[in-house]
Amino acid sequence: MFSEGLMHGQGTYIWADGLKYEGEFVKNIPMNHGVYTWPDGSTYEGEVSHGVRQGFGMFKCGTHPVSYIGHWCHGKRHGKGSIYYNQEGTSWYEGDWVYNIKNGWGIRCYKSGNIYEGQWENNMRHGEGRMRWLTANEEYTGQWEKGIQNGFGTHSWFLKRIPNSQYPLRNEYIGEFVNGYRHGHGKFYYASGAVYEGEWVSNKKHGMGRLTFKNGRVYDGSFSNDHIVEFPNLEVEFLSHLDLSSESPFKSRYPASSISAEIIRKLDGSESNSVLGSSIELNLSLLLNMYPEKDQAEEKKQVEYAVLRNITELRRIYSFYSSLGCDHSLDNTFLMTKLHFWRFLKDCKFHHHKITLADMDRILSTYSDTPVEEIHSPFTTILLRTFLNYLLQLAYHIHHKEYQNRSPSLFLCFTKLMTENIHPNACRVKGSLFSGQPWMLYSMNYIDKCWEIYTVYCRPHTAPPHEPSMKMRHFLWMLKDFKMINKELTATKFVEVIAEDNPFIHDSVDINFELELVFLEFFEALLSFALISVTEQMTKTYLNLPNDDPSGNKRGSSYMTNQNIQDRSSSIGASQESDLQDSSTKSSSSKLGLMLDRSKIRVSEPKIKKSLSDERISKMNFKSPGKGLTFFLSQNERKEKSKDEQKEKLAVWITSMYIFFMNILFPAHKREEILKEKIREDRLHHVATAHQRKLENDELEARLNTLREEAARRPDYDVDITVLKEPADAPSSSFTPSPPKEDTAVSQSSKPVTSKKKKK
Repeated sequence: MFSEGLMHGQGTYIWADGLKYEGEFVKNIPMNHGVYTWPDGSTYEGEVSHGVRQGFGMFKCGTHPVSYIGHWCHGKRHGKGSIYYNQEGTSWYEGDWVYNIKNGWGIRCYKSGNIYEGQWENNMRHGEGRMRWLTANEEYTGQWEKGIQNGFGTHSWFLKRIPNSQYPLRNEYIGEFVNGYRHGHGKFYYASGAVYEGEWVSNKKHGMGRLTFKNGRVYDGSFSNDHIVEFPNLEVEFLSHLDLSSESPFKSRYPASSISAEIIRKLDGSESNSVLGSSIELNLSLLLNMYPEKDQAEEKKQVEYAVLRNITELRRIYSFYSSLGCDHSLDNTFLMTKLHFWRFLKDCKFHHHKITLADMDRILSTYSDTPVEEIHSPFTTILLRTFLNYLLQLAYHIHHKEYQNRSPSLFLCFTKLMTENIHPNACRVKGSLFSGQPWMLYSMNYIDKCWEIYTVYCRPHTAPPHEPSMKMRHFLWMLKDFKMINKELTATKFVEVIAEDNPFIHDSVDINFELELVFLEFFEALLSFALISVTEQMTKTYLNLPNDDPSGNKRGSSYMTNQNIQDRSSSIGASQESDLQDSSTKSSSSKLGLMLDRSKIRVSEPKIKKSLSDERISKMNFKSPGKGLTFFLSQNERKEKSKDEQKEKLAVWITSMYIFFMNILFPAHKREEILKEKIREDRLHHVATAHQRKLENDELEARLNTLREEAARRPDYDVDITVLKEPADAPSSSFTPSPPKEDTAVSQSSKPVTSKKKKK
C-alpha cells in the first residue's frame, strides 16, 4: 500500500541482504505490527516501532533452537519475557530482562531439571534465591553473589527414606556462606539426629562449637580441621552417623583401650542399654532425680518401655504437625518448630490442666540451657528425641502428685497423658492458623511482621528467668493504642475470642487479664479479629464485587474475583519486607520460600478455571436427549457452582486478611512506632537542652567566680563584700568601717531635695 508516494499501510519490503519485513508501514517506516525474516531463517513477529522491535513479540532463531516471547525495547529483550534454549522446552528462563540481560526476578530451568528461582544481576544469580539440584537431591535457599552462594542461607541434602524410617531427617546446614563454602557461624543438622553449631572454615568445623550427638548428649569445645581438638584422630562426621559397635571398622582403628574412643562411645551412646536403641536416648536425669535412688533404674526402664509401645504413633504425630504450613519437599520430611508444638499441645488439651502454654515453655526450659530470649520463640526447632523428652517432662509436672505414692510413677504419668490427651485428640487440628492449606499459606505471609509486633509489646515476666512474655492486658492495651477497639471489635468480643480455647480465662464473675499468651495464641487471635474488624461492605468495596441480582445469581465471574485478589495479594511479600527489619537471615529465607509458594498458587488458579470454562462450554453445545443425562449434567453444574463458591469464599477471606493486616494493623503499628520515636527524640532533645543550659550556667558561674577573684585583689574588697552580703536588718559586726566622707556629704545634701519633692 502507498499513500502520497510513500509506503503506507500493509506491505512487504525486502532489503538487498535478504532481510524481509511484512507488516504495517507508516510513511515509509515499519510501524505497529509486523514480521521480520532474516536470511538465516530467524523470524520475529510482534510489535514494531520506527523499524525496530518495540513492545510485545516472539523471536525464533534459525540457526539454534532458541526462541523468545515477551517484551522488547529498542530491539532488545527488555521487561518480562521467556526464552527457551532447546526444542524440547526443558531449558528455559522466565522473568525480568534489561536490554538483553537477565536482571531482576526470574526462574531458570536447566536441561538437567535443576531450577533456580530468585534474583538476577548481569545474567548471574545475585541476591535472594532458591536453587534446587534435582539430580543431586539438594536445595539451597538464601543469598547469592555473582552466581555463587554468598551470605546467609540454608542448604539441604535430601535422602531417600521409606515412610516412618528410623531417621526422618535430612542433612541441613543453616548459616553463613563465603564463595560457595560453609564459612562463618552455622548450624548443621545431620540425618541421624546429631547437630553441630559453631564456627566453620571452608566447609570444615573450625573454632569453637557444640556437637550434640544423635542420642542427645553434648560436647562443647574446640574443633580444628573438622576434628575435635581433644581427640584429633576422631572424625566428627563419622561419629555423627555411625555407631561404635564391635563390628564397626571404626572400632578396629581405635582400640577399646583408647581413652578417647571410650569417651566418644559414651557420648555417642554406643554403649547405651536403652530399649529405644542408641539413636534415641531420653534425657531423664533431672526427672529421675525426683525419685529415690533405689527406684530410678526401674522408673527409667518402665517409662522407656511405655515410649517404645507408642513410638510408631508418636513418630506419626511428629511428622504430621511438623509438616503443617510447609510446602511439599523432595523428601517430604520436616523439622517441628515451637509453633507446631504449641498447636499440638492445644489440640491435645494440655492447657486444660490449669497450666498455660507459657508455663509449659518455662518448665521445659529448666531441663535445657535455652537462652532467655528464645524460651517463647516460635522458630525454635524441635527434634524427635526432644519432642519425646518434652512429653515426659510435661507428663510428670501434670500428674506426678496423683501418682507420687505409686510405682512406677513416671510410667503411670506418661500412660495417663497418652490415654486421656494424646490418643483421642492428636492430629485433629483446631484454631484458625492451620485450619486449611490455602488459608494456612496466606496466613504465613504475615507471621514475621506479627512476631516483630509481639516482641515489641512483651514485658519481662515477674518470676525467674524473667523472660519477655505478653499478658492479655498488654494485648488489649496494644489494640487500644492502635485505635482498633471500635464498634466492630469491642473489648467484649476481644475477651470472647481469647476465651474460645482457654477454659480458665474467666468464671461467672471475673476475667483473668493476667493470662499469658504465647505467639500462637496472639497470631490466631489476630486472624479472628480480621474477620470481625473487616466488614462485608469493606471487602466488597475492595474487590469491587457487584451485589446479587434479583434472580439470585452472582453477577461477574468468580475467576475475575480470584484474579483480582491474587494480583493484589501478590504484593504482600514486597510491602511487608519493606517494613520489616532483617531480624535474622533465617526468617528472610523462610519468607522467600513462602513467596515462591504463593507464586505457585497464582499460576495454578487460571488453569483450573480454564478447564472449568471449557467444560461449561462443552455442556452448552451438547444437546441432552434424555432425563438421565440431564440429571448428570445438573450434578456437575452443582459441583461447579460449589467450587466457584469455595473460590469466592477464599477470595473474600484473603481480602479480609489483606485489609486487616496491610491496611489496619501494620500501618497502626508503624504510626505508633513513629510516635514513640518522636517522643524519644523529644526527650533526648530536652535532655540535650538541659545539658546545654547546665553548661551555660556553669560557664556563667565560672565567669562570676573569676570576677570575684579579681575583686578580691582590690583594696576595697572587704567593704564591697560586706555591703553586698549583709542584709539591712543584720546585726552589726564587731568591726563596721565608717563610710567615706564623700558618701556622707552626698547623702546629707540629698535630704533637702527629697523633702522639697514631698512637699510638692
